[in-house]
Amino acid sequence: MFCRKFSNLHIKNSPVSCYLKSSKREEKMISRILLAAAIVAGLSGAASAQTISIGTNPQGSLAYATGAAVSKVAIEEGDIRMRVVPQGGPNVVVPLVNNGELEFSIANGVAAAFAYTGQGEFSSPNENIRMVAVLFDLYSGFIVRNDSDIHTLQDLQGKRVASDFLTQQAVQTNAEATLNTVGMTYDDVQRVPVPDGVRGVEDLETGNVDATFFSLSSGRTKQADAALGGIRILPIEKSEDANAKIEAISPGAWVAEVKPGPNFPGITEPQGAYTTPFVILAGADVPDEVVYNLVKALHANKKALVAANGAFNGFDPAAMHTDIGVPFHPGAEQFYTEAGL
Repeated sequence: MFCRKFSNLHIKNSPVSCYLKSSKREEKMISRILLAAAIVAGLSGAASAQTISIGTNPQGSLAYATGAAVSKVAIEEGDIRMRVVPQGGPNVVVPLVNNGELEFSIANGVAAAFAYTGQGEFSSPNENIRMVAVLFDLYSGFIVRNDSDIHTLQDLQGKRVASDFLTQQAVQTNAEATLNTVGMTYDDVQRVPVPDGVRGVEDLETGNVDATFFSLSSGRTKQADAALGGIRILPIEKSEDANAKIEAISPGAWVAEVKPGPNFPGITEPQGAYTTPFVILAGADVPDEVVYNLVKALHANKKALVAANGAFNGFDPAAMHTDIGVPFHPGAEQFYTEAGL
């Protein structure tokens, strides 16, 4: 054996337990072995130190806060170096995941399904995206100042309403579906184009618009509530007819009842709100081990997620494996199989 042949030799703090003392040929052999070991160790360290990116909507959005919570748990519980990269809505972020520029993204379920098939705001299929997990239900609605004379969706007729949401077109789709519940479209209001949902809320604060559409529990919505001395969320009828009208524009969305609470400023009594699942997507080429470890960490750490973002109070680990029409990543499937989900 190698070490028996050179049993009188030893290298301190080396994976090689024997070294050669005699010939230069033998010394070169050991040098090659040590060099190879160093290269392997370096490559292993580089792989484990790789930073993973999760794309989200701009700062101030619920998607950004959700991505930050996921990243925190990934780092602390999944041994994954993850950073949040705020970009824009799903129409901006999901294609970056599809082509490998980002590893993960936060999206709503309707946008994710549209992205995979190439419908809605997506001009072509994003066939390289994969589902990782359903997180919680995302509630959205039209927001007005508390002192506004707008009390119903019908009252938006002729009013200045934030529109287009060019870098976050899912918001536009959600808003159109909501207006459809009362037989209205954006042709019935004064369109005020904005780049994204955060800007729409900012324009509500400054008085540039009379109403805007955004997630009810986002940090930016809560800031507006404080800045304006109160906001109101326009109610949506909770009925089969309303669900059908929403489904016609946003397949997979529905009207759910939202009750007053600290996460829902502008809600003073139970009322209907536009609802769609919030999900994590990954690129098909993200290593199975990375996705597996992330899903495992999220499944086991609801308390930590809630501490980072109160919206995770609605997180149900048993419902993470819900089918929304996008195939699951093999790493996620492996965990869900092992967990019996």
